[in-house]
Formats: sequence, structure tokens, C-alpha cells
Amino acid sequence: MATISYIRACQPSTMVNYGSDLAAQNSSFVNSVEQVDRDVDSTMNGWQGDAAAAASGRTVASKLAATNIDDVTTRLVGHYQTFGTEMDGYRTALLGIVDNEAVPAGMTVPDDGSVIAPKVPGAPANPTSLIIQRRLDGQAAGFQTRIKELLHNYDVAETKATQAVRLEASALQILTKAPTAPIPEPPTFSIDGLTYKIGAPEKPNLSTDNGFTPGNATPGIGDYMSAAKWKAMLNAGEIGRSDLDDATAAYRHFWEGDGAALEIDYEEAYREDPSVKSAVDEEITRAAMAADAFVRDGNTNFQITGTAADVGGKDGGYPETENWQKTIGAYQQWSHSNVRVEGDRVVMDVTVEAMDYYNFNKGANDLETGAPDDENGRFAELGWAKDFETGGKLTRTVSWEIGQPPSTATALETSDPERNPGREDRADNRDSSGDRFPSDNNSDSGRPRK
Repeated sequence: MATISYIRACQPSTMVNYGSDLAAQNSSFVNSVEQVDRDVDSTMNGWQGDAAAAASGRTVASKLAATNIDDVTTRLVGHYQTFGTEMDGYRTALLGIVDNEAVPAGMTVPDDGSVIAPKVPGAPANPTSLIIQRRLDGQAAGFQTRIKELLHNYDVAETKATQAVRLEASALQILTKAPTAPIPEPPTFSIDGLTYKIGAPEKPNLSTDNGFTPGNATPGIGDYMSAAKWKAMLNAGEIGRSDLDDATAAYRHFWEGDGAALEIDYEEAYREDPSVKSAVDEEITRAAMAADAFVRDGNTNFQITGTAADVGGKDGGYPETENWQKTIGAYQQWSHSNVRVEGDRVVMDVTVEAMDYYNFNKGANDLETGAPDDENGRFAELGWAKDFETGGKLTRTVSWEIGQPPSTATALETSDPERNPGREDRADNRDSSGDRFPSDNNSDSGRPRK
């Protein structure tokens, strides 16, 4: 874990400057190779036989080498500039809190980022002093939360940067010895038809199914009557079916969201739907097996990213609850993780993401009511309602002894549930799992209730 003194001594801005210098040198290198190519071409006019073929072959090899080296170097430049900027931002924010806020307020800030408030004379015996002490302790706790978060973010960014730079540097070393060699791919691990590899998160492509083409119809009197019926059902559902809070929020977005993406509360789905929970736990288990394999290959601090699994299709896993059947149905799921080795244990912070395309399918029917999808698909054809992307994520921390990844995921929850009273969720948490607790009121999930 990065410390305050370590970050104070670092100068991430030099990474950005180095990246710019490297980009300039790479451009000069590519220009030089291209000039060699032009020079060879100009001197080959009139050449015949083996000599001409040999010279031409060397030129092609030089061009290919320049292209491969240019591609790798360009990616390397991007890593230096991107991560250098990110880490410099965390450093500036961190030192600003420590030097300009916490210490001037009389706080003591040890190197690990904890914050200790000064002791007020007379506390806790004196009520006034006790109140002041509690206020200072609360202020210290606030500083500590902000500082610890920035330390963690810096640590993660540095891990990402180190991993990315090492991969590109390894590729450059190979190209210097074998200029026309293919650029090496990162290590991979496959299980259940999914592939995990060392590297930064790579969001898979979202596949779509058999929806309805917008703007492909002219409305008639029956369409207006059907729209009125479905909107009345939506209004009634929002009032009387609090157990369908997420489903009605998504359907409302279908009518009013103008095609904008909608964030789903994946934490809530995990708590409420057994099939969603099972799919998440299985993904965490697969990611842990991949991470353990990479650790046993000698990696100690790295990221992994996985390909997407289809959940709820031919392999099963369709949501069991009506709420989540209507909200996400069959969907895609993938994960990305930060992995580190602590002694003889592996610690993995894994983020599981769900993504889907909310639309209605030709010839399909609602599982609960039997209502044909064609009725709502018609509104998309008319342009009255619009399909949209949905997505949600949750994060867990999993730990195990090296060589013994969990066969069933047992995770510590590290991302806070997001209940939205005042938006799609009831303030009293009725018909939802979990205790009654205050809401973050996530503005990306659902819409304000009027």
C-alpha cells in the first residue's frame, strides 16, 4: 500500500513529460525508416535479379519492423501520459488535504493516512469539552476517509501503470531481437468457455437480439388506444406494485428516456434474485481461479479482465423474480479485477458488471402475464418509445491461500447497496430485501417520483 511519504517523493508528472519525449523520438524513428525505404526505392530503378529481390526484401522487413515498433511505442506513450496524469491528480489532491486542511486544523497525520484529532482538555468529564472533542474526532474521520481513498486510488493506478508498461516493454525487447516477430499477447486462462487475461479492463461488445426497427410504421387509432392502456398499467404498477420497482423504472425509461443508457441497481438484483446471485458468485469463482493461476506463474500485483458470459440464455440462469425478469431478462456479464499477493494469500478486488439491451423481441411473450412483446415493440417501431442500453456493477473482495482458490465464492461486500427512495424504491423499503437504511438516491438509476 502506498504511503504519504512515498507519494510525496514521487513525481508522476515526469511520466507525462517522458511520454511526450518518447512520442517525439518515435516519430523521428518512423520518419527515418520511411526515408530509408524511399532511398532504397529510388536506387533500385533498373536493378534486376537476386540483388534487387534481396534489397526489396530488406526494405519490406524494415517497414514491418517500424510499424510494429511504432504500434507498441505509441501504446507505451499512451500509458505514460494517461497514468501519469491520473496519478499526479491523486497526488495533488492527497497532499492538498494533508498539508492545507488536516495539519492546519491541528490534526496529526501518520504515514499510513490515518488522522488523529488533538485532545481537548477536560474531555470527557466536561460536557462542553466532550462535544468539542467529538466534533474534532468526526472531522478527523472525514479527513481520514478522503486520504485513505486517495492512497488506495494511487496504489491501484500505479499497479495498472506498472503492468501496462511492463507488457509493452517486453514486446519492444522481442522486436529489437526479431523485428518482424508478432507482438506477444498477454497470458490467458480459460474456463467454462470464458477467457481471462492479464491487463486493464476491456469492456466486451454488447450483443443485441431480435428487436423492432424504429420509425418503420405509421400509427393508427388502435396504436393510440394501446399506448393509453400500457401507460395506465405503468402508472398503476408504480403505485400498487412496489415489488416491481426496478421493472417499472426501466419501462418508464423506455417511454421517456429517449434511448439514453440506464444504470440498474445490480447490488439490489444480487440481493433479491437467486439466479442473479448465483451468476455473480460463479463469475467471482472463475475470476479467482484465473487469478490464482497467474499468481502461480509468478505475478504478484496485476489486473485481469475477462470475456462476457451470456446469462439467462440456453445455458440457464434467467432471473427468477418477476421484477428482474422484466428489468434485465437475459443479459451479459463480465468481470475485471485487481489482484495482489500478501504473504501466502491472494487478495482480489473483483468488479462484476452486467450489461443488456432493453427491448422487446418479435414473437416473444412476458413470462408472468403472457403479454406479447409485439405490443410494446410496436411503440418502438412508431418511434414513441426507444430501446436503450442498461448496465450495473458490484465489487467484492475475495482472499485465499495461494493454490487454493475458492470453489464457491465467499466474498466481503465492498460496494455499498444503492436504495433509491424518492426514485424507484419505496422509502420504507417495502417488498425489498435488506434492512431499512438511508438512500444514496443514485440519479442514474430510475427517475424522481413526483
